[in-house]
Amino acid sequence: MGKEQDTDEEQVIAADAPRIVDAQLGERVERMHRNTVLWRYLDAAKLFDFFENSTLFFCRADHFSDKFEGAFTPTLRDQISAAYARGEIDYNYEQFKRRMRQSVYINCWHRNQDDSAAMWALYGKSECAVALTTTVGQLSDTLQEADTEHEAWIARVEYVKHWSDPKLDISPDYARIFAYKTKAYEYEKEVRVIIDHTAGPHAASCGEPEAGLLIRVDAARLLRSVVIAPDAPPWFEKLVRQSALRYGIKAPVRRSKLATDPI
Repeated sequence: MGKEQDTDEEQVIAADAPRIVDAQLGERVERMHRNTVLWRYLDAAKLFDFFENSTLFFCRADHFSDKFEGAFTPTLRDQISAAYARGEIDYNYEQFKRRMRQSVYINCWHRNQDDSAAMWALYGKSECAVALTTTVGQLSDTLQEADTEHEAWIARVEYVKHWSDPKLDISPDYARIFAYKTKAYEYEKEVRVIIDHTAGPHAASCGEPEAGLLIRVDAARLLRSVVIAPDAPPWFEKLVRQSALRYGIKAPVRRSKLATDPI
């Protein structure tokens, strides 16, 4: 990644701004800063939906394909089971795990200074794709103004081997478990916005099979740039630029640097 340092001004975060947290494992800590660059890769349909509605989709955690999503370690499982046996909580481990997965909503970003060929292939899914870029600071400021109903917080994902029983930091609440993913996904360099509904009634889903939340945001505040896929045909690039103008998108629209011809 490129150089990412905060100025004194960048370190000032409003008291009511979303928490920005770094999952930690042992001594390894890689801090995010307000100017850390984030990418969200979209196909054409999702791009034009964003232009039209200015919403971010938060997927309910039990709708992710990764079976380790929200998985606890053996030690944490035993702690929850012991608390249930002592009558300290009114749900057993399996009930607790199911409740967490059905009550936490997640919006995903890729952390990188530059775009990624792997991310284009996995999440762009076609030549007609784009990436929205923002920074941690812009995302935080945007969420501060959005109506999320429950607290939203931003977490850098840590990649672990769940089966080796690593020591996970999930304080001050158990929803921090979603800031950890299995090692197989380490290439994603993911940053997540997490909304925890476990403390209240479940929000209505927006329909099957992609149950989740749609949160309206200020696109002008959120966007750093709109990047067009490196292999996009000229007509698609023209369409994206025209659409950005039509919808009043002020962020620069540019072609991926991967489209540059080598010397």
